[in-house]
Amino acid sequence: MGFGGFGGIVKAVTKAVSFFKSANPLVSLGVTLFLAWVLRPKVPEIEDFGTNEFDDFERGILLNKQSNDAIIPVIYGERLVGGTRVFMETSGTDNTYLYMAIAMAEGEINSIEEIRVDDKVVTWASALSDGTAVEVGSGDSNFYKNSESLIRVEPHFGTDSQTASTLLSTLSSWGTNHRLRGVCYLALRFKWNQDAFTGIPKVQAKIKGKKVVSYNASLVAQASAHSTNPAWCLLDYLTNERYGKGIAISEIDLQSFYDASVVCETQVEPYSGASNINIFDTNTVLDTSQKIIDNVRELLKGCRGYLPYTSGKYKLIIETTGSASITLTEDDIIGGYNLSIPTKNERYNRVIVGFVNPERNYQVDELQFPPIDDSSLPSADQHATMKTADGGFLLEGRFTFKTITSPYQAEEMAEVILRRSREAITLGLNVSFDAYDLAIGDIVNITHSSLGFSAKPFRVMGITFNEDYTIGLSLVEYQATHYTWATKTQQATIPTTNLPNPFNIQPPASVTLSDQLIEYNDGTVIVALDVSIGASLDSFIDFYQVEYKLSTDSDFIIYAQGSGLNHRVLNVIDQSTYDVRVKAVNTLGVSSTYVSASRTIVGAVEPPSDVEDFSCNIVGQEAHLGWTQIPDLDLAYYSLRFSKETDGSATWSNSVALVEKISRPATSISVPARQGTYLIKAVDKLGNFSSNATAIISNVTSVLNFNAVATQSEHPDFLGTTTNVIVDNNTLRLDSSELFDSASGDFDTESTRFFDSGVANADFYASGNYLFSDIIDIGSKHTARITASLSQSSDNPDDLFDNRSGLFDSASSNFDGDTPANANAHLEIATSDDNITYTAFQNFVIGDYTARYFKFRVVLISRDLASTPVVSEVIVTIDMADRIFSGNDIASGVGTKTVIFTNPFKSVNYAVGITAEDMNTGDFFTVSNKTVNGFDVLFKNSGGTNVSRTFDFIAKGF
Repeated sequence: MGFGGFGGIVKAVTKAVSFFKSANPLVSLGVTLFLAWVLRPKVPEIEDFGTNEFDDFERGILLNKQSNDAIIPVIYGERLVGGTRVFMETSGTDNTYLYMAIAMAEGEINSIEEIRVDDKVVTWASALSDGTAVEVGSGDSNFYKNSESLIRVEPHFGTDSQTASTLLSTLSSWGTNHRLRGVCYLALRFKWNQDAFTGIPKVQAKIKGKKVVSYNASLVAQASAHSTNPAWCLLDYLTNERYGKGIAISEIDLQSFYDASVVCETQVEPYSGASNINIFDTNTVLDTSQKIIDNVRELLKGCRGYLPYTSGKYKLIIETTGSASITLTEDDIIGGYNLSIPTKNERYNRVIVGFVNPERNYQVDELQFPPIDDSSLPSADQHATMKTADGGFLLEGRFTFKTITSPYQAEEMAEVILRRSREAITLGLNVSFDAYDLAIGDIVNITHSSLGFSAKPFRVMGITFNEDYTIGLSLVEYQATHYTWATKTQQATIPTTNLPNPFNIQPPASVTLSDQLIEYNDGTVIVALDVSIGASLDSFIDFYQVEYKLSTDSDFIIYAQGSGLNHRVLNVIDQSTYDVRVKAVNTLGVSSTYVSASRTIVGAVEPPSDVEDFSCNIVGQEAHLGWTQIPDLDLAYYSLRFSKETDGSATWSNSVALVEKISRPATSISVPARQGTYLIKAVDKLGNFSSNATAIISNVTSVLNFNAVATQSEHPDFLGTTTNVIVDNNTLRLDSSELFDSASGDFDTESTRFFDSGVANADFYASGNYLFSDIIDIGSKHTARITASLSQSSDNPDDLFDNRSGLFDSASSNFDGDTPANANAHLEIATSDDNITYTAFQNFVIGDYTARYFKFRVVLISRDLASTPVVSEVIVTIDMADRIFSGNDIASGVGTKTVIFTNPFKSVNYAVGITAEDMNTGDFFTVSNKTVNGFDVLFKNSGGTNVSRTFDFIAKGF
């Protein structure tokens, strides 16, 4: 058997020599031409402008057609196809359902990898398998609407034994004999939804195509399976009786096909660092309406193949590297020879290859060699170099490869074509009958002294059997380097083009709820719920619809419809929970899904804003603090604290009051300059503090020199006097008002609170105090600066995480609970001059105090009786700054002069400086009897006799 009318002639070429005389001498050349993998076209295969047959065909296979006699394509490898609608019918109320059968390809195929509807990939609830119906998965936003699937599909892979579709068999017009045996098709049912479909849906499927038979090294047939190997795809097409030529397997040189399959699976690295790929793959859709010879040529082109008919069998040869089978010398060559080099029309300095690119949605794409940026290539391979060598002419060849879907294989093909065209000496000669065993595609060495050839390799492109029993050979120069794979540059990522779908509306990006106080001109303050909408990413949104309700209500109220992104609901109820939902609506009236949010109105109970722009400017002995007014309408005052920490570890609870109240609208204050951390919070009219303290660290040392007078630490033993306070694990805590003996029941069965919490909730004392173990005596009445440090935390033994109800992230309070806000401790001070009469205890603030005796106590407070402060450290430090006393123009008299300080020093370690007037040579003075109250000075002359002098003095100390 052969290809049409050529079949008998092809066989005749290989018969006895006696038959050659009657054979057409062009037959072999004709056979060679249509079986060669690439030939120089007389005109470009691809038009330079507009679309062409290749573009039109590849674009057409992606469309849905409707016909009852259209061709059924053959898919080899993997391709995306549209198919032909062979059946369509509606059913249901108002034609709710559309049923469809789409013939995709000849069967049996391997699998269907994905299905696209209206250019959108469908997410199915399960894998697509032969003869099994499957629905759209709930994760598909395009075709899963209102909690139901809009598409059901039942793929059929095209076996000869497949049964009728159960999906379509629900219709009376589709019977059990409608099996479409041998045809891969999709049975589909669509449910109408105006937000999903505009008309008849376009359906495409990515199919791993025809299962083909391959052979192993022992030439034993293997079970049919999916393959992209060009050798096995070509073998299937040649032998298939339904859509191919139907050649008997006995007429196939299976060894050559196996050898070719090994070549096709040669592993190459497409670009540096990439995983290896086959050097050749076939991924194509064959048009079965074309001539078989044309389809065979397409299959051969993609693998650089030749298909000679030798010794009664079809043989597949891949043009690649190889060695000569024989060497022909001048003794074998009969007569003259015809030597030529490629003409300008057969020589290229640029080759452009068209192929189908999956990264471009299986549209036709182009690659060229040399590439546009050929700077990385050797100079000889660059386009400009070759163009110069060609006299400055652009010699461009264009070729199409319907079986190639890899840009790297396409670029390699372009490179091979270009190199072959530039090194393609052709040689025609007649040789003796010793060349009888040569076949198309073989390599032969030519040695000819007049040509300067010494075993120069050529590839056999044509064989002619002459009447004089000689053999005419058409040879082309062979260069092994043409077929060495060159690593390519990685292809740039192709940006995805996503046109908006008017029936798939993107919902609002977000809905954010907040509430605030609104003050009218008459002073009325109300609570408003603010709704902030995150704009939809959809480009065709007409308006947003805002709806709200109390969480206890059933129905939503439509509050607003408009393009604005911010809305305000007035007069909402404090402490109530509101549900808000928003949807986007486009110009066609199609709605998105709702985006919802809920909020419990905090209104007046919300903590005031944190203070911002807190700054500190040290000038002399003062720190000038400033901040920005917070926007809260219910602001009452600001509270300022200080901590000696300078490493960023200072916290509000572990700092000490510096200024308890700074009334609004003040935004600045001056306080003593200290090295440490200043902290500030805002306080509203309900006594709520800002959630976070704003802190600023001052590392500027005061201009005054402070001297440590006394330091008293009460921790860790806390040996002072307690009232309603206990010492537990070296910490101070409020005591419980509940007596152990007064509780009822078994305490070890209690599971809703800690054992230490007793059997009743909220049983702490409301307040208690701890009085320092010792009074601080600084020796006499002085003005001293007192600072303190208090470290505390809080605890609520009644608040067990496992005992909470509801979702903790939906609670209106803090995630960690409200204990820190319900319990705290502070320091108080009382002073005395005589250790008998003391001032009343008052809140301690860092500052200067004048007294001799100082008492301190820690006051612990619980606001909810369920929480207690936990005090772990208490330190009080008393410092005194250096002072200066001075006097001038003092007459010493001839005896000892006693200088008395009006305000005694605390320490006698002060410095004295004396400057005398009218001193004679040898005069001197002595200072003696230094006390905190003063000192003595005596002036003498050089002979040691007391003299009277006038002097000034300065004394510095504390």
